[in-house]
Order: sequence, then C-alpha cells, then structure tokens
Amino acid sequence: MSITIPTGSYVIMNATTHTYLNVCGYQAVPGDVVNSVGNNQGNDIVRLLHALHLALQSYGTGAFLSFDQSNISDTPAGSVVTSNSIYPWSLQQNTTVPYAWNIVDKYTGKALTVQNNSVTNGAQVLEDNNINHASRAWIFIGRES
Repeated sequence: MSITIPTGSYVIMNATTHTYLNVCGYQAVPGDVVNSVGNNQGNDIVRLLHALHLALQSYGTGAFLSFDQSNISDTPAGSVVTSNSIYPWSLQQNTTVPYAWNIVDKYTGKALTVQNNSVTNGAQVLEDNNINHASRAWIFIGRES
C-alpha cells in the first residue's frame, strides 16, 4: 500500500525531540532552518507542495527549504537554509517510527535531523546519512492556513 501526504499546510515535528521545523526568526534568504519548541506562528508552518518533486515552503517567509553545500556555517558538508528557488526533497516512510517520514534531499540522499537530538529552542537542523533512525523521523501535523 502506497501512502502519500497531500499538498497542504503542516507543522512538521521531529519524532525524537518533539520540536518543530522552523525558519529562525523569520530570517530572509538564506534563512537558518532550526527546530523550535513551537511558537504557534507562521514560521512554524510549512506548505508541502507536489510539483516535479516535493517542495517545502515556509508559510511565514515564503522561502523554500534547501541545502547549500557552499554554506559551511553549520557543518563542513553544508547547511540547511532557505532559498528563493524550489529545492527538491522526497518523503520516505521511516521504518523505525510508525506514521513518520524521512525528509530526504534529492541531490545528496541524506535525511533531515536535529543536531545532537537537541530539544533546545533554535537547535540546528542538519542532513545525515543514517536514514532509518528515529531522530530522522518527522511527523506531519495538518494545519489550516
């Protein structure tokens, strides 16, 4: 059985840390993508778009979630930031956490995770190789926008 998440607005919660994907302080492009304890504002809400690839767009800023290999401020491999251009992602069901998904970069094949499984507000969102791990699992919570 194939399951898909429909186009719509979501709050995306990390299954391990129970924190939410967020554009830090509504920063302009290239905004820092972090995890938040939840502020119930637009920068916690993400639009999920299905075009040629899956795209994740911040409801609060209008920017797209992307990965910049030239921005080494977060890791030597690059940084998860926002962009004015659509960046391709895919969703894969996580085999460790039921009803959760891995958000996978179409170019690098790596999944989004929270640095050191931190529950601290503003913890960095990174890419990592180990796809089927609980800390790579994200739960999509429908949200009206």
